Amino acid sequence: MKIRQATLDDLESLARVFADYRTMAGLEYNLEDGSAFLNERLTKKDSVIFIAIIDDAIVGFTLLFPFFTPAGIKEIWLLNDIYIADEFRHQGVAQSLLSEAVFFSRKTNKSKVYLATKIDNVNSQALFEKFGFKRTDYVNYEFITENHHT
Repeated sequence: MKIRQATLDDLESLARVFADYRTMAGLEYNLEDGSAFLNERLTKKDSVIFIAIIDDAIVGFTLLFPFFTPAGIKEIWLLNDIYIADEFRHQGVAQSLLSEAVFFSRKTNKSKVYLATKIDNVNSQALFEKFGFKRTDYVNYEFITENHHT
């Protein structure tokens, strides 16, 4: 297994895995929109995407976005999201991607890697805690500002 930062050369293969990820998240399989999103991230360099490769195929990824903690006066990485193809789960792929994210955070002098997961995603929670992530005392909220007019 190889972990490395994605480039525009990976876009086609990464977009297919990204479309699978979105399907797993309950969204419609949409290769075109996912490809456009990833292309924008890679072109603007406003995030860092690490990919896991086994036998020359991308089998997982994680996205890191720069973020700030004003109270702590620090820069951090927001890990949003991590995905491993079903047939490659429980083989250390997620741990390898998390290791790369933490290493990258240290290398870029950020104070932490922050992530959130669904309340019922106990498998991921167990993985994150085993890896060394600490559960926080914060409750997450969102306010949807996007309109869906048809």
